[in-house]
Amino acid sequence: MNPDVLVIGGGSAGVAAALAAARQGADTLLVERHGFLGGAGTASLVHSFCGLYELPATPDAAPKVANPGLPAELERELRAQGIAQGPIRMGRVDVLLHQPHKLALFYDRWCAHEKNLNVLLHTEVASCSVHQNRAAELSLLCRGRSWSVRPRAIVDASGDAVLAALTDHAWESTPSDELQRPAYIVGISGVEPAAFAGDGPLKVSGCLARAIRDKNLPAAVSGAHFRAGTMSDDAFLTLDLAGDSPEGAFDPNDPRSLTWIEREGRETVCAIIEHLRMALEEFVNARVTALPARAGIRESRRWVGELVLTEEDMLESRCGDQAVANATWPLELRETARGPRLLYPREPKACGIPLGCLRARDLRNVFIAGRCLSATHRAQAGIRVMGTALATGQAAGIAAASAESATGALAQRVRKVLSGLET
Repeated sequence: MNPDVLVIGGGSAGVAAALAAARQGADTLLVERHGFLGGAGTASLVHSFCGLYELPATPDAAPKVANPGLPAELERELRAQGIAQGPIRMGRVDVLLHQPHKLALFYDRWCAHEKNLNVLLHTEVASCSVHQNRAAELSLLCRGRSWSVRPRAIVDASGDAVLAALTDHAWESTPSDELQRPAYIVGISGVEPAAFAGDGPLKVSGCLARAIRDKNLPAAVSGAHFRAGTMSDDAFLTLDLAGDSPEGAFDPNDPRSLTWIEREGRETVCAIIEHLRMALEEFVNARVTALPARAGIRESRRWVGELVLTEEDMLESRCGDQAVANATWPLELRETARGPRLLYPREPKACGIPLGCLRARDLRNVFIAGRCLSATHRAQAGIRVMGTALATGQAAGIAAASAESATGALAQRVRKVLSGLET
């Protein structure tokens, strides 16, 4: 239980980091607090991979995977196995729709094939000591049982920068009134396809707006929208929530706020379905078939790394010699519960994420991947999506498996490995 690389968090970033490290020959341990892998794509029922593809240069340009290696492998395998549908162009971006329960099974099998990778579910990090600018000994916890591990390198893909908090390393957070709002997603079935075709969505929106006006539904319903699933009669209802509770402003790392989000989400989505069952014939047979294991948190803590990715980096599509992952998703700002505000780069080109954003500023053996990497609030809105998380996880895993060295030399090592991977 003293691996070369310990990966914290089994979402898309963590799975990619663990696979990449294992494929570099590192003895790797991946720990995940839930009973399945996949993070937002399974636990929160986020049913589309965003950021997998390049931004199309023209409206008729064919979709192209933005990052080689594991992102391309996942995209190819999910489509071949019938787990995903697409890519589908939505406005100016391409997305890959998937089935969350099958994605969890895919991740199980993907990880099981790597002989250098061990996975522990229902396991989280409880503490970490620091010695000579290194994260030294970590305590892992599973239902009251704890034990220590001493990895050579660590990748924090927790989404919440939990290792930064446990080690008192520098981290940043955004004021509550600017934070990306959380989402609550449920799976539904029994809805007639007409609800999602033609003027169906407008009909549904009008019905909900009247219910809010007449006080038959709460104002929180205004953040709801529907999307058809990959099967004939399944769909998803996504509810963006303001997050603020009667007890105070939204804090994504406070148990009171998280409890409020879960309760408010369940209460509101069930009220929506019951109202639509009575009000619209397309919803007469509608029912909730899947609740998320947790609400979808879009932003919480962010590590302070050797470098910080900025909004201007993203909008200018900057790409320096440290770049180890391509970010192609627009800045998807959800600072209110009224839907997204998208800011696109000035040219349809990728922004290169430098390795310095994936490496802790003051802990030499700690790397970062996913939505808690070193970025400003607005830049984080463009890199937090699952397709980009796969790419940053892969780069962090390769770096963690390599011998410690200066970031510039290590970035070149990662880039060399990536150049030999299949797109």
